[in-house]
Amino acid sequence: MEYIGFTYVSNFVSERVEEALFEAYNDVNRLLEEWRLPIRLVYLDKLILEPGYLITLETPEGKVRLFPLDVLVDFMDYRLKVELEKNDGLNMNKIFGITSFPLASRDKYFGFYEKFLGFQTERLGRRVMLLSMRPFESDSMRMALKILDNPLADDDLRSLAERVLSRELPAFKTRLIKGMLHEIGHSFGLEHCPNDCVMNPPQTLEEWDSRFLGYCDSCRRKLERNLLADTKGKD
Repeated sequence: MEYIGFTYVSNFVSERVEEALFEAYNDVNRLLEEWRLPIRLVYLDKLILEPGYLITLETPEGKVRLFPLDVLVDFMDYRLKVELEKNDGLNMNKIFGITSFPLASRDKYFGFYEKFLGFQTERLGRRVMLLSMRPFESDSMRMALKILDNPLADDDLRSLAERVLSRELPAFKTRLIKGMLHEIGHSFGLEHCPNDCVMNPPQTLEEWDSRFLGYCDSCRRKLERNLLADTKGKD
């Protein structure tokens, strides 16, 4: 069995979004079990980063508030190392983190800005995976969450926001599940795919919503082969 440590940056994440996040986590593990793929997410704990790490980037899309990508990678890699030291021999060389902020990096010398939907890197044989929830949030979902976070919002407005969330959160959770499966696929050697598959990256939310919730036959076979080869390589 291949285990992947799972965490999330809890700063500024509402309780309703946290609930959807953990439902997505459980659903991903359920799907992996149903597909008989020897991969499981293992919840470690949440990451709480000091607000001082937050930076503002000037981008072509305007100002963006976020945690620097290198800071997230450092924290997650350290968390994985701590877990491996506690559990010597645990078959877990990957960690998956989710953040509510955009994923972006900036070259401090040249001002180069790069934005990611998901991001993966290697550190001494340990793989760090990051996924932003933000691209999966609709504008109406963000507005509803802002209203519910506002103590001055009246009861009628809050009731409307609750109705909007009841409609938007299931779609958000499904998008998140697909994103998690996409990054898990990459971590085991899958590339982008032209088929109706979670490995086919979308251009719009509507396109992502219509995408099949799972791997196509071609990606599934490749994933199974890669997992088998990985298992034999460790024997």
